[in-house]
Amino acid sequence: MMSPAGYAIAAITVMLWIMWSDTLRARRPSPILYTIRIALFLVVSGLLVHNLVRYPHIFAGAGKAFAILAVVVGILGAAYFARRLVRRV
Repeated sequence: MMSPAGYAIAAITVMLWIMWSDTLRARRPSPILYTIRIALFLVVSGLLVHNLVRYPHIFAGAGKAFAILAVVVGILGAAYFARRLVRRV
C-alpha cells in the first residue's frame, strides 16, 4: 500500500509533467482538453484537501507538506490552464 506522501509525490509528478508537456507543444490542444485538465487538477487538489481534513492522523510531517505542495501545484496548474483557455478564445 502506498503512503499518503507517495500519493502526493505522484500527483505532483503527473501534474508538473502535464504542464511541462503543454509548454513544449507547438500547436495548442482543443478547448475541451484544457477544460478536462482544469477539472482534473481541481479534483485531485480537492481530494487531497479532503483527506488532509478528514484523516489528519495518516499524514506525518513530510506527508502533510507534500500534500499541501500538491494542492498548491494543482491550484496553480488549474489557473495556468484556465488562463490558456481564456487567452485562446
